Amino acid sequence: MRAVILAGGYGTRLRPLTYTRPKPMLPLAGKPILQHIIEFLASYDFHEIIVTENYLYELIEGYFGDGFKFGVQITYFREDKPLGTAGSVKNAERCLDDTFIVIQGDNLTDINLKLVTNFHKKRQGVATIALTPVENPAEFGIAELNKRGQIVRFLEKPKPENCFSNLVNTGLYIFEPSILDLIPKDTAYDFSKDLFPSLLQEKKIYGYQVRGFWSDIGRPESLLKVNEWILSRMRKAPKEIPIKEGVLTEGAVTIGEDAIILAGARIFGPAIIGGGTKIESDVTIASDSTVGQRVKIGRGSTISGSIIYEDTVIGGDSRFDDSIIGESCEIGAGVTLSPNSVIGARCKIGENTKILPDTRIWPGIEIAPGSKIEGIIRHSND
Repeated sequence: MRAVILAGGYGTRLRPLTYTRPKPMLPLAGKPILQHIIEFLASYDFHEIIVTENYLYELIEGYFGDGFKFGVQITYFREDKPLGTAGSVKNAERCLDDTFIVIQGDNLTDINLKLVTNFHKKRQGVATIALTPVENPAEFGIAELNKRGQIVRFLEKPKPENCFSNLVNTGLYIFEPSILDLIPKDTAYDFSKDLFPSLLQEKKIYGYQVRGFWSDIGRPESLLKVNEWILSRMRKAPKEIPIKEGVLTEGAVTIGEDAIILAGARIFGPAIIGGGTKIESDVTIASDSTVGQRVKIGRGSTISGSIIYEDTVIGGDSRFDDSIIGESCEIGAGVTLSPNSVIGARCKIGENTKILPDTRIWPGIEIAPGSKIEGIIRHSND
């Protein structure tokens, strides 16, 4: 079976991070989201992978190439215009002559794919949707099943009062190639809004309730949540990794090559420190944090539950809580980032600046020293 990864979205809800890279290329625990997905598929022997792409596609192809170094074979299908979820799969029709799986390029999961595919084959339908229960189903497509697992009702993003089920569409599908005959060519066409309602009438669409972790990475808080989940699965670092005298590490901590960590630093796992990064003395890296490659963190700073992208410099005595900092930023001393703050690439944040919760700062912005920042910042205040 081949697998199709839908990686062409614009990721608007994750701006400013997605202004400089497509959502599937956002790093999580030191790897792009798309790499995690490819490794997950390969673990179930899906080695022929199709990637549908559009926005900033050159970053995807430049990183993965033909897939050889990741143990898979990747074929790319580029959309000249947005084709929707179903339309993008139709665009890859020439490679889909047998049962195939579709997965979203912004979903991470540990769903058992073997169980889903076995169910699909037994029911002999044309489509199977992997479904999972959630507490707040209104943001997703919801489904109701009969005793055989046929979907008898499906509604995309219902109002809270119209939620007849808590089983939501995970965006993971098993299809027969005949499904492609129902999708118009070169036309924007969506699985949930257009195709699935028509399949309900023919009673050929099934749902399989899955167990395990699943998350749609649509917002900064979900990016942090999934980063935490990946880190929680890390094993404790092997003893042969050298830790310099005077550096405290507890739990599962991964440290990249050529990283420099000075005496007095404290790292509490699970956490990842990228290669070439320098952490000065009296720095605390708290659990659930990922620090990218070639980052510099000044003396006395504390990083907790945060993601820091590559080539960023952080001054001393700063504190980041549950925040995301883009690549190549310059952050002065004494800066405070409150939960769910997001700083875009190449920003310059002046010393002693306080950034309040849920603030987003667009790429390339300069913030004057001593500022108090809140909301969406699109222009410099220097």
